[in-house]
Amino acid sequence: MAPSLTNLCLRSRPVHIRAISLLFVSLWVSSIPVACGGGGVACSPASPTAPTSSGYFPYQQGWLGADGAYSIPLGAGRSLWLFADTFVGAASARTRTQANGFIHNTIAISTCSGSNCSFQYYWPGMGASQPGPVFAAPGTDWFWPMDGFTSNGTLYVALMQMHGTGSGGAFGFAYSGAQLASIANPTAPPSQWVITYQQLNTGGSAVPGVSIVANQGPGGNPNPLDPQGARYAYFFTAVGSPPSQALLRIPLADLNSLARPGNSDWQYLSASGAWEPWQSTATALPSDNVVVIKPGATEMTVRYHAATNQWIAVYPQGLDNASGYSLSSSLIGGWGAPEQLYAYPEMQSSNANYTPHVFCYAAKEHVEFESAGQLFFTYACNSTVESDITQNMNLYHPVVVTQSLPSN
Repeated sequence: MAPSLTNLCLRSRPVHIRAISLLFVSLWVSSIPVACGGGGVACSPASPTAPTSSGYFPYQQGWLGADGAYSIPLGAGRSLWLFADTFVGAASARTRTQANGFIHNTIAISTCSGSNCSFQYYWPGMGASQPGPVFAAPGTDWFWPMDGFTSNGTLYVALMQMHGTGSGGAFGFAYSGAQLASIANPTAPPSQWVITYQQLNTGGSAVPGVSIVANQGPGGNPNPLDPQGARYAYFFTAVGSPPSQALLRIPLADLNSLARPGNSDWQYLSASGAWEPWQSTATALPSDNVVVIKPGATEMTVRYHAATNQWIAVYPQGLDNASGYSLSSSLIGGWGAPEQLYAYPEMQSSNANYTPHVFCYAAKEHVEFESAGQLFFTYACNSTVESDITQNMNLYHPVVVTQSLPSN
């Protein structure tokens, strides 16, 4: 049996807002309406609105910052952005001292023409006193979005399902499992979406969906060694602690009936290089599963670049002050050693946003925004000290970086 992933989230998302939410956010948010933003009481901004990289992720519609930031191209210059823990408030709110909620996921749809993009955010109960997440987990559990894709007009989003452990403190949460959300009408306004959920796995031994590849690769086949490879969606799956990435696949034809336990068409990539059946009732991968990418993370992207005929994995590197990347000519193996992608300025003592408590993470690529020869990625910065986040709007939002596309 693979080692438990209970603490993997702490590895790639260490003591940030998602972790410390169980410690202080509920208490902090409950005091906000009395202090400011409620009853017509105005608040003075604690810091200027963040310069969110040429207009990306503006503070508007009550959206006041989040981490996560996977993107899914929807066509015609539109992309869906998936955010995790998010501060929200009234439509007029511009600072986190005006927040009236803290919810575990929100979305935005960006519409771009050239370098000009507009953003429309969404979550249930926008502007109301009791906002809710877009993706709602059963009971007291919650969802943090992972990667997603579209197939045959349906939008699919992988979700890690979490629960509080009752142990208190910053680390009082663990995995319940993973699910896949399906939206059959993604072109409709999000308020009209019909969302259904399917269970990908239970527990924390294997978390599928950290990154998902479908309809990519040479000729649209992620696995050209298999003539039938284009018929599958490939799920990078976090296993072990610290995490590495195993690889699962499921036929695209099964996307609306892939729930486990039950579906027996899931396959895992074995150490022999063959795709083997993953027992429908298993929650851990067999011991001969192959480590495709190491180190891994519980949030990352794997994307194909036809111009260089290579795959690029972009990921955070634990508590390091830089994000990383790896390259491969094949999705299923031959990944190069980790390389430094970008040193976070916010973690340098000379930076205006630096404090000893700030750390950065959540590095991911967004290919639909790239020009030729360019790599477009985002990351987020957080702090283990509450006031750093509530008072500095230049932290805790996705930061956009563009630089030259790396190659072998």
